[in-house]
Amino acid sequence: MAPDQWEQAIRSLERISKILAGLLLKDVEDAEQKVKIKRLKQCGFDNTEIAQMLGTTRNTVGVAVHSLKKKSKGKRKANKKR
Repeated sequence: MAPDQWEQAIRSLERISKILAGLLLKDVEDAEQKVKIKRLKQCGFDNTEIAQMLGTTRNTVGVAVHSLKKKSKGKRKANKKR
């Protein structure tokens, strides 16, 4: 495949991922930002991409991801104690 074909394929895949992310976010339109960040992170988007999609900063996304990880870790510990 020629380099220009690779570039075109990559641009197409990026557009598809944005469309899918838009559909995903539409399902949680009224949800709080942390829920949206969690869903996008589960889809494999990095903090910068998520920030662009949500119109926020990469730092805000990073803080939310850290908070979600901390919360998840706490739930796992609580389940182990049972």
